[in-house]
Amino acid sequence: MRLRADQQFPSKPLRVKDWGRRHFPGFELPGFELAADRMLAMIGGLAIAFVLLTADASRADGYTFDTGDILRISVIGEQSYPLDVVVDDRGSISLPMLGDIQARGLTTVALSQAIQRALQQQKLILEPFVKVEIGQYRPFFISGTVAHPGSYPFQPGITVRHALAIAGGFRATAVGNMEPALQIADLRSARAGLAIEEYRLKVRLARLQAESRQDKSFVAPPDPPVEFGGHLIVDIVASEQAQLDARLAAYRDDISFLEVSLDRARKEADMVAAARTEREKTANIQLEELQSARSLREKGLVTNSNVMTAERAHTSYRAELAQTELQQEQAQQAMLTSESELRKKKQSYEMDLISQAQDTQVELGKIQSQIRYVADKLLFIFTYGEQRTFDDLQGSVKISIFRRDQKVAHDIIADENTEVLAGDVIEVSIVANKGFYAPDTSGTMGTPNAQGPALQPSIVGQ
Repeated sequence: MRLRADQQFPSKPLRVKDWGRRHFPGFELPGFELAADRMLAMIGGLAIAFVLLTADASRADGYTFDTGDILRISVIGEQSYPLDVVVDDRGSISLPMLGDIQARGLTTVALSQAIQRALQQQKLILEPFVKVEIGQYRPFFISGTVAHPGSYPFQPGITVRHALAIAGGFRATAVGNMEPALQIADLRSARAGLAIEEYRLKVRLARLQAESRQDKSFVAPPDPPVEFGGHLIVDIVASEQAQLDARLAAYRDDISFLEVSLDRARKEADMVAAARTEREKTANIQLEELQSARSLREKGLVTNSNVMTAERAHTSYRAELAQTELQQEQAQQAMLTSESELRKKKQSYEMDLISQAQDTQVELGKIQSQIRYVADKLLFIFTYGEQRTFDDLQGSVKISIFRRDQKVAHDIIADENTEVLAGDVIEVSIVANKGFYAPDTSGTMGTPNAQGPALQPSIVGQ
């Protein structure tokens, strides 16, 4: 039964008897007055409940539902209610007798009206009273450089500063890492090891440059790291000096052997060339004698046997001359082979030195890059290793909020006073404005040794 406005709120107090006589003929029947009192009390209670429900809804009227919200639905007089439901990934809730009802983007008032209309349209309840409450807001999420990233229950009115406090505060180190003091100790140890390796590579490069010049010694770099003890520097330099001595000795032995072989081949070639010259002279003389004998035979002054003896002698000289020419060619080939082996040995040694120098420079560049990384990481932990306030980190922290509404998702650049909404994803990151991972502009990567430029071709054996 629905009352008119003048019936719900009379202008002056109205007694039950008078109200009954006015609206219900037969009011004087026995028991009717008591029933009317009860009915009037029930109607007043329902009116008060409706007013309270409307007031509760108005307080949450600005909040719109989305996936993850937990709602409490109450329908006065229905045994299946109150009921807690979750807004699913489609933005809907599922209710008894009604099925799925779209809740995404609706407020408490709008959703309660939608449920009332559904109950009336399906003729389940003619005059339903529906109450929608927020049982639990969908969470917000925070990630990045905080102590405990993850999802947290939303509370109306919280700001980014509150969200950071809930997540344990700003902390650049990830969860599970060791304490900053221990990290600093480990990084210092790593930096010391890298510095030692850097110096060792610089000493090796100095040795290679001295070896390319065929120097018997080299000057160690003048900048040993502070982590070195005196004996360690001596050991590194002595080791490279021993390698220099051994390599130079082996190279000089090989070169000496090849040079001796080449000298011997040249002498043999010279001897064969001299022998050929002598045989050519002898062969020419013998040819003149043969021609003279033939001339005398035509005049009848000598016999044919004398001519034949001269021809055999000439043929023998010609054969010996041919053999000498072959020996000369073999001697010249042996000399060319020795020259080629000597030249290849010098080139191979030179290329090996250049390759070693280049590999050393590459390793040195990698070590120097790692040293810069460790130094930057130390600075990072010194600056951000402990929990800090926004005042301490002014200009060093970037806060962005990923927020989705009904139509579009967008990013918001926020600060510590920005209000957080349910479902927000807060990303806290560091702005690298303190020189972290700055590129090397000193020009020392390619020429890490102070003794001179890198190895150049065509300097070995000059």
